[in-house]
Amino acid sequence: MEELLEDVFIPEREIILSRPFCVRGQDAVLAALTSGGGKNSLWLFYHRPIPQWFLDGGGFEATTHREEQEYTLLDTQVNNFWPQSLCVQGKTLSFTSSGTVPLLPDSRREHMIFQHFAEKGVCFGNLAQYPAASVSVMHCEFDGDGIFSAFDPSRPLGLSLTAGAGNRELPIGKTHVMAVDGGPANGRFSFPGEDGTECGYYLDGLFLYEPPKPDPQQEREAKARMRAQGLTEGQIADIRKIELDACPKGHKLLVLEYEAEGDTQLNFYTKAFLDSPLETANGAASIFVLVPGHEKGMHGLRRQTCTLGPVPQDLTGPVEIELFSRCESFPGETIVIK
Repeated sequence: MEELLEDVFIPEREIILSRPFCVRGQDAVLAALTSGGGKNSLWLFYHRPIPQWFLDGGGFEATTHREEQEYTLLDTQVNNFWPQSLCVQGKTLSFTSSGTVPLLPDSRREHMIFQHFAEKGVCFGNLAQYPAASVSVMHCEFDGDGIFSAFDPSRPLGLSLTAGAGNRELPIGKTHVMAVDGGPANGRFSFPGEDGTECGYYLDGLFLYEPPKPDPQQEREAKARMRAQGLTEGQIADIRKIELDACPKGHKLLVLEYEAEGDTQLNFYTKAFLDSPLETANGAASIFVLVPGHEKGMHGLRRQTCTLGPVPQDLTGPVEIELFSRCESFPGETIVIK
């Protein structure tokens, strides 16, 4: 980490890059490479919009599971850029870790870093038009400091940045009512994609599932594996508690089986769970595959399942479920920066 002497950001060595660019629709700028305190870092700034309601409220405290999931969804949309490596003058720097912090009013250290590079003449390009709170400071650490001795300021930078593949969630918000073990919902449903094209899906059934309980030997083997990984007895007990909470005694898992065109992964929740207070421990939706990935459903598409959480084992009748979001994958890419 760069040394802070008397609250001043002073790298021991630095290479100013000052190159604005655009990645996945977000304005950004490569600021510099620095070395100090035994660590080497790439510093960059990028546009990461933060909702005004978050800024007005001085932060975010969810009161319902819906609010919590909405914030998580927003986070996946703005945090879709994680550098893996940077090529400078033919030398590739592979990043071992990274972190990002927005320029909020109380982000004193990040404002100091921003000011340091501004005084060094870094051109912030399109970032200059955004409020400070919607700009984030990112640093990516790399091993080896050979770039600092090998760098030739008279030569072109030859910059190319590789960003990793990832996923993001996109909101949908469609409600359906289905009966437990009542068979498929009639018809094909759809929602519009970002490009305006329609994506169809089918709801093939809602049923209760009781996970098989491991026998004592399996539990002993699982604990032995966790101990071998260095987990403490307390950590193992916490993991076991989470497993038990996933389907407590007297409950079964409510599972939705569906098919989606393009093998799109959909995230469903029960409406009761979304609207319940955050203190409710059980019921969060998660992907829970109960069928082999190659099996086809009744409409000829891949069968997929989504766990809607634990419910009383004698649950009957209609259940209101909400198609909350869909997952979208994006590939890694390499951006040549002029």
